[in-house]
Amino acid sequence: MKFSAKPFIVSLVASVTFTMGAAPAVATEPVEDFAVAAVLPSTTVSQTLDTTGEELAGANIDSVLQIEETPQVPHNFDVAAAIELAEDEIGTSRPTGWSQPGECIMSAQRWIRAGGGAWNGSGDPVANYAGATRMTVETAAPGDIIQYEYASSPTSWVTGVHTVMITEVNTDGTFTIIQSNSPGGSGLVTQETNWTPAPPAGFQAAVWRF
Repeated sequence: MKFSAKPFIVSLVASVTFTMGAAPAVATEPVEDFAVAAVLPSTTVSQTLDTTGEELAGANIDSVLQIEETPQVPHNFDVAAAIELAEDEIGTSRPTGWSQPGECIMSAQRWIRAGGGAWNGSGDPVANYAGATRMTVETAAPGDIIQYEYASSPTSWVTGVHTVMITEVNTDGTFTIIQSNSPGGSGLVTQETNWTPAPPAGFQAAVWRF
């Protein structure tokens, strides 16, 4: 018995079309965009710097994982002079905002450079430390910088990124640190004793030595 294929094909196409139209659309997983955070200072922990330079090369991103475990790596600047300026600034405040002197990383740069440190990096929270050696928390020493970085995207400026300078390693393993812009937006330079790194959830503490 013969039958026409045309009605069958039309029916099949209609069936498929109805099925696809009736099925709920499956949305792709949203990708978090940190571009806004990179250009708008956070009102909670304000950390801003000019990030308009060249994009970080893959080799530099790999350096995030390269940590020096030997404490004998020397500082290439006058640590005492850097600490002296930082201590002199305790209790003072400066303007905050894009690349302003009250920002935590801008203040840390000022202190290191006062000791002749070659803090010449710029851009994101990793590229900033070009030329520095990444240490472990266990080998951290006075004059080292601790940078809170976003673990999933270390090169992003997001709320929670923060910078402090170690001025003393205490006998109990804690640190004395000096920081700026704490609380966020104040531009205030403060000192904390018996301090241990406590990065927010999703962040990690990177120790850098110039």
